[in-house]
Amino acid sequence: MTSYDRMAAARAALAAHPLCGAHARTTGEACKGPAMPNGRCRMHGGKAGRKRTHGRYTKAAIAGRRDVRAILRTLRDLLE
Repeated sequence: MTSYDRMAAARAALAAHPLCGAHARTTGEACKGPAMPNGRCRMHGGKAGRKRTHGRYTKAAIAGRRDVRAILRTLRDLLE
């Protein structure tokens, strides 16, 4: 299979793939990017809705901050 045949097969597969459902406000034209399972491309929110992966939102981090606040509250009460 030549590189031309592989490129033609890739273009055919991309043409058969559903497109993004977003539209431009100024021109009204549809986005031509390939859609993800939620109907939008990667630029228009295709990856939105995923769980937060930042360490700030882990259960351990939230519990740790809660403990620190409780200790600070206790210290303030003792100093008063």
